[in-house]
Amino acid sequence: MLNIQINNPDLERSLKQVYGNNTESMAQAFLQFLQQQEIQRDISISIRQLDAGEGIPLGNVIQDIRSKYE
Repeated sequence: MLNIQINNPDLERSLKQVYGNNTESMAQAFLQFLQQQEIQRDISISIRQLDAGEGIPLGNVIQDIRSKYE
């Protein structure tokens, strides 16, 4: 298990205002945030690869995405 300490009073106040003491909802929101960050990183890498002429067939891309995010 990973525990995260928040040393930012404004952030802590905002989190408590939105989630109260519901740590499950807060954890779910954090997970969604991390997934969005991972998707953005993957898209950025893909764009760089395309710009470098390292494209792959669309079918392979879709299959890879499905296996990664489903």
